[in-house]
Amino acid sequence: MNKHTSELTTSDNVRPMAARWIITGEILLETAAHFGGEGDGSVDMTILRDAKDGGPLLPGTSLAGALRSHLADVLGGYRSPEHRDVTVLFGVARGDDNGSQSPLIVFDSLGFLPGGLAVEIRDGVGIDPATGTAEVHKKFDFEVLPAGTCFPLRVELIVEDLKQEARLLGLLIAALDGLTEGAIALGMRRSRGLGALKTRNWKAIRHNLTNNQGWLGWLTCDHENPIPSEVSSYSSAAEAIRSAYTTLEIKLPVDHRHRLLVDLDLALAGDLLVRSPASDAGAPDVVHLHSAGKPVLPGTSLAGVMRAQALRIARLVRERHDDGELWVDRLFGPRLEKKKEDSQKEQAEASRLRISESFIENGSARRQTRIAIDRFTGGVVQGALFDEEVQAGGRLHVRFELRKPEDSEIGLLLLLLKDLLSGNIPVGGASSVGRGFLEGTARIRLPDGNEYAINSGLAVDEKTRDHFNACIKAFHEAKPLKQREVRS
Repeated sequence: MNKHTSELTTSDNVRPMAARWIITGEILLETAAHFGGEGDGSVDMTILRDAKDGGPLLPGTSLAGALRSHLADVLGGYRSPEHRDVTVLFGVARGDDNGSQSPLIVFDSLGFLPGGLAVEIRDGVGIDPATGTAEVHKKFDFEVLPAGTCFPLRVELIVEDLKQEARLLGLLIAALDGLTEGAIALGMRRSRGLGALKTRNWKAIRHNLTNNQGWLGWLTCDHENPIPSEVSSYSSAAEAIRSAYTTLEIKLPVDHRHRLLVDLDLALAGDLLVRSPASDAGAPDVVHLHSAGKPVLPGTSLAGVMRAQALRIARLVRERHDDGELWVDRLFGPRLEKKKEDSQKEQAEASRLRISESFIENGSARRQTRIAIDRFTGGVVQGALFDEEVQAGGRLHVRFELRKPEDSEIGLLLLLLKDLLSGNIPVGGASSVGRGFLEGTARIRLPDGNEYAINSGLAVDEKTRDHFNACIKAFHEAKPLKQREVRS
């Protein structure tokens, strides 16, 4: 026995372990989310489900990828090459066979739907930028998990060298802080508000594997509930980790992210209708979109009309340079279209402008009966009587985030905000009959930390006006863009 033990501890193929951390928490979806699974024919895109009990599944690989991406942004800035310290926590990138194994283990998670709610189905369409209407054969539907769905979270950190423990924990806290602060979204259409989340009930425990007691504590802990109930819970992973090892000095890495944040407080000037199919026979033909039982303005709808308006503005302002579409692609991401010369698709790229999905508060549902008119006879089209249930009034909070912005791009966004706040960008369907108009105020935080306000009626103070005019001037006077500069 002693002989075998001696061989085991000296073998180069055995991973040394000086300490092992277990960190748990809960992820709570704040908006609907789609984690893609295999289709079953009922919808075009289904959610990922556990093969055993059919519940929603969040793969550990997906969560680890999101954490890795966030840490890379913190260490190097948005859209920068991955910083070398990322591999210290997550191991080498895929395809590199010469690196080490990741010391971080991220577990799969089985989710729980909120009481009384089920998986939702949403429609998606492709919009023709020229006409502003849906493109032919570009409609699809997909399943989403409702807001309030909860996923238990568990990660474990293996410390091979105690001298590196503080560094590893600093990197881990920086990665997990992306969940705590809401900087990480999960699943499809993250830049359009889906997959937003918050966390709660963080706990951490450390097993010292330099002595027998530590080994026994880890080996005999309950696999399903590895942290005893008497361990205190915290609102962030950082607090939980520091409380589990109070004598260790943990320093967080410097945050190199640069972003513009815009918080909008908006009110519906009239009715709003983002069409959704009715759920039962007695319901109207068309109802406004709801999620988790509440009316919402999806980020996809707002982004679609803002992109169309941005294209009009950019084409007008940049007419002499003929690069308006390239400016819009820089903010919203390139549209995926086949190239005529070689029939190959454009490379996909996420939008740098992230737009939240927003619940509408203090409004009401209003049922309306409408008819279709024959434009030649002026009479009612036979069989064209239908009911709609619109969202009447209400207030909502919307957040825009522009990552790695330049002054000229901020100028284009400011022109968009002016049109949105003054009611010149209608959202949703039936805007021709006066629906979907918004008005409100905005607070803007620039990458340098300075904050500016746009008050009711687009009123701003002199300092704010001067700074905004400088950004808009930068957009007017920027050098012509070339195709390769779109993905800067």
